[in-house]
Amino acid sequence: MSLQAMGDTAFLITLAGTPDAAMLARVRALAADLAADRLAGVIEIVPAYASIGVSYEPEGVPTPRGELPWRVVAEWLERHLAGDGPTAARKVRAARTHVVPVCYGGEHGPDLEHVAKAAKLSAAEVVKLHTGADYLVAAIGFTPGFPYLSGLPKALATPRKATPRLRVPAGSVGIGGEQTGIYPRETPGGWQLVGRTALELFNPGQEAPARLAAGDEVKFKAVDKLPAPPASAVPVKTRTGGSREPGLGRFCEVVKPGALTTVQDLGRRGFAAAGLSAGGALDPWAAAVANLAVGNPPGAAVLECTYVGPVLRFPHATTVALAGAEVAGLAAGRPIRLEAGAILDCAALARGARLYVAFAGGGVRAPLVLGGAGTVVGADFGGLGGRALEAGDRVPLGTERPDEVPGGAGWRLAAPVPPPERRAVVEVRLIPGPDWARIFRRHGAEGAARAVEARRFQLSAKSDRMGLRLQGEAFTLPVGAGGDVSRPVVPGTVQLPPDGQPIVLMAEGQTIGGYAQLGQVASIDLPLLAQARPGAEIVFRTTDVSAAQQSRLRVAADLARLRVGLGMLR
Repeated sequence: MSLQAMGDTAFLITLAGTPDAAMLARVRALAADLAADRLAGVIEIVPAYASIGVSYEPEGVPTPRGELPWRVVAEWLERHLAGDGPTAARKVRAARTHVVPVCYGGEHGPDLEHVAKAAKLSAAEVVKLHTGADYLVAAIGFTPGFPYLSGLPKALATPRKATPRLRVPAGSVGIGGEQTGIYPRETPGGWQLVGRTALELFNPGQEAPARLAAGDEVKFKAVDKLPAPPASAVPVKTRTGGSREPGLGRFCEVVKPGALTTVQDLGRRGFAAAGLSAGGALDPWAAAVANLAVGNPPGAAVLECTYVGPVLRFPHATTVALAGAEVAGLAAGRPIRLEAGAILDCAALARGARLYVAFAGGGVRAPLVLGGAGTVVGADFGGLGGRALEAGDRVPLGTERPDEVPGGAGWRLAAPVPPPERRAVVEVRLIPGPDWARIFRRHGAEGAARAVEARRFQLSAKSDRMGLRLQGEAFTLPVGAGGDVSRPVVPGTVQLPPDGQPIVLMAEGQTIGGYAQLGQVASIDLPLLAQARPGAEIVFRTTDVSAAQQSRLRVAADLARLRVGLGMLR
């Protein structure tokens, strides 16, 4: 086994050997051991094929000897890798068997004939082989609830499409190389589609949202037609009209929604093994500052506004605060009192890309789904109806109490990570990742750092809450640089697809990925990327885990002191 840091908030455990059923059993057993002896601060344990990802929040890790949190987490993991963990407490969830009815071919399986031709078989023979095999869920990832299934007959192995589809219907059953899988929801994708099922694979309304889990067994069954989808399969956003309902109490009305305005908090925890990333604000430090300025807890729900902010009307007197991107003519980092009937125009962001608007009284009153109020843009749930705000929406707000808002004059809170100037070069620190040595095996340590730091990239407009695409001098990937199977990834992972152009995963990124991992952006620098606009020049500067974690802990300590100080102003 090997243990490698994935930046300053995660570790990757890799087991040696062939990724087969026996390997998966070892992975699940080790993951269960870690869960049974979970260290304080550890928030995610994600099994995948032959590896396990372990994520932690540095501020929550106990450090009785004054050492850095990453050393405490590493020592805890090393004890388990050495077999010194409490294996008697292990509770490995029993594997379940699922029968998945699939309608093959036609509109449901447009690539069935292509797969048959590549395998030199008839379509009927492909269906017989596909339904005759026993599959094992090796991992859940890519999108919430998406199962990577091992056990595909070798004759059916088919390369992914050269150009991925922009729209793959929910329930589509696909083949990607030597794997098969099921798309839980409509999404882009490059697998060869051979059929479709109506089975619901992910339901955020349930305590255990993913139907399948690593280690489960799957059997496909051919059917002539698909049944009507159950009511629970209707997208959340089409069933939720609460943002427009009367009788909401205090609210603000959306006059203009801006480019992309969503309800966000500081994210969900504990669902990465089901393929659901934490999500939440892309600049969590700015969201926390906006909340503190109006007397809210740091994690209260706020509005995240991207590129062009909203115009809001307030029927009730309300106190708000802004942080993150700067709005011309509006003060940031302090309470702004708006009288009844006032209009707040945040459309023009003078600097930065993402603005956070906090409301006194506890923030936006969005229903909690899986423990969080934030909108999951890529999965249509959370926030107000699982979607971005629209003109005419009424955003429910909490009841404001004047004594909860910090008083006094002449103070403001500066953003912990100031947004970059429009034409500034954005420098972010990069911690070498699991594939660094293989990518730069001919360069040496110093040569590798120079090769990375000499490159200049531009932030592509084809970026979103899942990932930021960079364009520039491509990296040349040697054969085998990306590893043999998919592995856990976390926000900040810099992936290198075959074209060598980096993709930085963000808050809604997938939880496992198969591309080469160049490294990990220091967690404290992710807000810099979140505040950069398309076309911005991005430069990587190499660093190590200790330096990155120390920078993050300083900011966290500053915010803790601010919270205490502001409490004295109430």
